[in-house]
Amino acid sequence: MAKFTFADRYAQASLAPSPQVISSRQEPANRIVSTVVGTGILDLVGAYYGSPDVDLSWFRDEFAKEDASFSLVNNERETKLLAALILEQLVGKARSEAILAIIVGSVMGLRQPAECEWLLRDAKEALGRFSVTNREPQTVETNVTSTYTAKLKEEIAAIGEGDWAALLVALGKMRAETQSSASTVATQSTKALKALDREVDLLREESQMLWWLFSGHSRSVERSFSLLTPHQAAVVGACDLGTLTTVSFLGPVAAPAILERIIGLSKKSKGTQAVELSKVIDGFNPEDLESLEVASTQLPPRLAPFTAAIDLAKTMGNGAWHARFSSKTGLDASIVSEPLTLANQLYREHLLGQLL
Repeated sequence: MAKFTFADRYAQASLAPSPQVISSRQEPANRIVSTVVGTGILDLVGAYYGSPDVDLSWFRDEFAKEDASFSLVNNERETKLLAALILEQLVGKARSEAILAIIVGSVMGLRQPAECEWLLRDAKEALGRFSVTNREPQTVETNVTSTYTAKLKEEIAAIGEGDWAALLVALGKMRAETQSSASTVATQSTKALKALDREVDLLREESQMLWWLFSGHSRSVERSFSLLTPHQAAVVGACDLGTLTTVSFLGPVAAPAILERIIGLSKKSKGTQAVELSKVIDGFNPEDLESLEVASTQLPPRLAPFTAAIDLAKTMGNGAWHARFSSKTGLDASIVSEPLTLANQLYREHLLGQLL
């Protein structure tokens, strides 16, 4: 993959600042990459997608340190580009929250970025790549060796009878050797146990997912998926799989296949597979809605709209949440989706919520 510079990305965006301006942008961008945390990343993704309710004052202030004339109003297009450039570096560093936020922010492709479409493509590619590498088995070093001081044995043997001073010196060296050896063994053992502990955690996560998949029974609503419609199975399956993803940040690379299998267990439906979101959520009774656990309820509704729909339906009731949903997410409650697309979106919203 070609490595693009700041100048390359500016040219792609049809912006032609002076070399001095580009140089003044790189340093604050690097500072943000090295210090930004969860909420800041969400702000950057909001800026990337043109969200109107994102407070970017911290972002502006960082760039104003190098260029006092930097303005979010006069530099609106450049702000989106800079947000994308920072997110690009975070994606390259395998920052899971950045990868997931960029992908869920597109809402199944319903929301397209006005600038820098390449970032969304990079994030999708990174999701698949890092989902694999994050679960690759680590080498567990089982050869734990102690340390010893060379020639100490000969020094002890050479101590003459009654040479108490030399004996005290040798005892000090023996004590130091024992402490050093114990420390080395402890360090090696701890490293091996940490690697082994992660492998066990991953295996436990996978086994729990497989038992759940083979059972065909929902943990959330406590009934068989065969009693749910495909879209209901998509929502419930995404919530179930989200709670089962306890170790890996991005989930298994086979998550879409797992969700597809779960949806395949549901009732066979006639006609089109695309159903309005409002009908999907309103199809649940209040008790089932309350049982759905989503970790992403604290995310901005524009970033996690499906979670917002579930949360609003819980608090406002079926049918009453539609208008509120539209005002908070910028999307209409009548948006349609196929079951698997809905499941993938909600599952990734859940994963992002767990990270933050």
